[in-house]
Amino acid sequence: MRKSIHLLILKRPRWRHGRLPLEVRQDREYPFPGSAGSPHFLYRSDAELKAHPSYKAAKAGSTDAAIQLIVDLAPPLVARLLDEGFPSSCIFVAPQAREAEGENAIPQVLAMYLHHDLDGAVDESIVQTTKVFHTGTDPMERMNLRARFSGYVVPGGRYVLVDDVTTMGGTLAELANYIQSHHGGVIAAIVLVCAGRSGRLGGTQKGNS
Repeated sequence: MRKSIHLLILKRPRWRHGRLPLEVRQDREYPFPGSAGSPHFLYRSDAELKAHPSYKAAKAGSTDAAIQLIVDLAPPLVARLLDEGFPSSCIFVAPQAREAEGENAIPQVLAMYLHHDLDGAVDESIVQTTKVFHTGTDPMERMNLRARFSGYVVPGGRYVLVDDVTTMGGTLAELANYIQSHHGGVIAAIVLVCAGRSGRLGGTQKGNS
C-alpha cells in the first residue's frame, strides 16, 4: 500500500537582507479540468478531521489509524456520491507526499476506500518526486512550492484525484497537469476537506495554484 518517495531538495540563493527570491514559475501546460474544479468534499474546515482521535497517527503514517479515521468519517461522503450517480470504472489517484512528521497515510487509504465502494481501481504507479511541505505553510509558500510527479499514466484513463485536505489546490492541479500531459483524463476530485475560500480547485487558467 505504501509507495516509495523520491525526494528532491532544491537550494536557492539568498537575496539581500537574508530573504529568499521567488522561484521563476512556469505555467502548467494543461489547466485544471472544469469537471474537477468543484471537488466533492465532506467538510469546509479541517476542525472535525483534526478532532478525530486517529488523526495525528494517520497523518504521521499509520495505515491502521488512517483506516479507522476513514471508516468513521467517509461513509456520508460515499453515500452522497452514490446518490449522485458517480461514474464507475475510474482510477483513484492520491498524491503521495511526505509531511513534516512522516508520510501522510490518509489520502491513499481514502483512495482505497473509494475504489472499493465506487467500483474502480487504485493507481499504484504515480508518485510525487519533489519534497513539498504544504502542511503549516502560508499561501505564498504554497504558491512557490510546486509538486512534481512521475509514473505510468493509463492512456485515456479516467482519473479521480483524491486527497485529505486541499486549500489552494496546487498539488492536485500539478497532479492533474501531469496526468493530462501523459494522455490521461481527469474527471473529478474527492477530498475530505475543501478549505479554500472559493470551494474550487486550481481555477481554469494556466499557472494558477
